Amino acid sequence: MSVADTDTGAIRGWGCTPTSDSPAATSDEQTKPTCLPTVLHRGWRRTALYCIIMFLMITVFLNIGLTLWIISVLRLSVTGIGPIKIVKGGIQVAGQTWITKNLVASTITSQPAQPITLHSHRNFSILVSEPNQAEHAKLLIKRDSIECTGQSFQVNDARGQSVFQASRDEVKVFSDIFAVDGVGGLAVKSAVQTPVLKAPYGSNLIMESSTRSLDLKAPQSINIESRAGSIDVTSLSNITLHSEAGAIRIEASNIQISNLKLVNTTENPKHGTRYAKVYQLCACASGKLFLAASDTQCEAREDDKDLCR
Repeated sequence: MSVADTDTGAIRGWGCTPTSDSPAATSDEQTKPTCLPTVLHRGWRRTALYCIIMFLMITVFLNIGLTLWIISVLRLSVTGIGPIKIVKGGIQVAGQTWITKNLVASTITSQPAQPITLHSHRNFSILVSEPNQAEHAKLLIKRDSIECTGQSFQVNDARGQSVFQASRDEVKVFSDIFAVDGVGGLAVKSAVQTPVLKAPYGSNLIMESSTRSLDLKAPQSINIESRAGSIDVTSLSNITLHSEAGAIRIEASNIQISNLKLVNTTENPKHGTRYAKVYQLCACASGKLFLAASDTQCEAREDDKDLCR
């Protein structure tokens, strides 16, 4: 804008814009600024540009220095980060690895010719499950125990064949010989089902029930065989052999029954006969066996009430 002079008709500025007919400036008026401060007339744009450039240069150098420091500390390389290397199919870790929370992996293997050790201060857990579902299988190793949770537990040998299998219904041992060492032997609360029961070589086979009875049951037959020794059956009370439909057969070339009672008869032996220790085997109505002289009848005296009791 300009102000029109009413007298001369000339147009003048505000003192900042030069005009054609402005009055001559004196020496004092030339030294004083007319519109802007003095500091702004002495290259302030150039100074600000230099400051901005210096600030940017310092920032770039700091970023480069921090980047190099991070690379040196983390040991970043093209193949991985420090001891962690990215290989085909996964990652490879050299040395010890500390895992603070959970480790999710499909396969964990050791380096060639190197063992793998899993160490935990409290317990170690291996869990197999599906997202948002219940646990399928879990292996928990504590300080003093090992717990396995799942439908079944199976152990295989190096050939892939099953050696041991356990479930809620049954426990199977796939082995030629099932050996239980120790003084106590094998204690079973319910029942043992096995096709063959034999002792190790050079040892005896003892089936014992300390406080209760011992039952041997089979749908067809029970065979007790000793090929190189004897079989002893000892009982505190009675031993009963019972057959409902068939007979009890004892097949041997020599049958001995010891400690049978000998009945006292009133008859005198015949004169002129030589006494020999030959007796006849007699049986009471209850089935109890006793011995009598060979030349007498299988009778007992009336006062002998303990013989057939």
